Amino acid sequence: MKTLQSQLPSPQWVEERANYIGGSDVATILGENPYSTPLQLWLRKRGVLPPIEETPILRFGHFFEQILAIHFEETTGLKTRQVNKTYESKEHSFLRANIDRMVLADSEKGLESTAVLELKTTTSHRLKALDGEYPREWILQVQHYLGITGFSQAWIQCYERDTCIFHDPVLIQRDDDLIAENMSKLISWWQIHMIEGKQPEPINGEDTLILFPNSQDGIVLEATPLVMELYGELKQVRDRKDDLIRMEEHLKTKLQDKLGSAERIVLAGKTLVSWKSSVMSRLNTGEFRKAHPELYKKYLTKTKTRRFLCH
Repeated sequence: MKTLQSQLPSPQWVEERANYIGGSDVATILGENPYSTPLQLWLRKRGVLPPIEETPILRFGHFFEQILAIHFEETTGLKTRQVNKTYESKEHSFLRANIDRMVLADSEKGLESTAVLELKTTTSHRLKALDGEYPREWILQVQHYLGITGFSQAWIQCYERDTCIFHDPVLIQRDDDLIAENMSKLISWWQIHMIEGKQPEPINGEDTLILFPNSQDGIVLEATPLVMELYGELKQVRDRKDDLIRMEEHLKTKLQDKLGSAERIVLAGKTLVSWKSSVMSRLNTGEFRKAHPELYKKYLTKTKTRRFLCH
């Protein structure tokens, strides 16, 4: 394995990322990242889109890594070391890994060989939405690191920003089958999209809006057989969706009728449904505009988008 001098987190390092696939790119390329798409990643690496802005949350995560590493050491009794280098695949120089920390081997503590330590900050809401499981992109990132470094184990140390709760460190074992499968996909993606320059297909509305932000007045296209097929499928999906929405409302109404004035229905202590009273405060924009028309105009902001309608 080769090593490269790391430049984290300098602007030069951000620019250099366009030349390789790192751990945080893996889930995006594999279509497992809810916050980005293969097309958006490709456009960033080609300089069409700017790099992801370093938000206060991202900065917090970076600065909090030291605290997380200290907590990990206190919890496990293992020692960690900050890694000031980038690991690079011998076979494919564009496959690289910038790991947060290295966990030093300690046979007395049950760790026979060096391991990866991945440090994460998140929110309780995100983990609750995943039923307490860690996000899939974290696992893919860690397995990528194991594949590049050659290590057999990795730890994930997680912290919830909103609750200030440290999770117990989770040990991840190397999965050679998953690593080989993902590596094959990453190599193929790099060859097709970065070397040959073929644009990835858009996979959501944000992608298509990035590609085609503006409509041209008066431009009309005649439907092709493929367009008619897609149109027909969309109409069928929307018809089924309407039926499901009506069914959902019917079943919800039935359950609300059973609840009556109760707050929850439970089974063996587990809440099945709840219907709690709450008070919400909302700005009455219509009345505010009448009472303060100039102030209303002052704070109006215009957003440009394209509205898609299926007639």
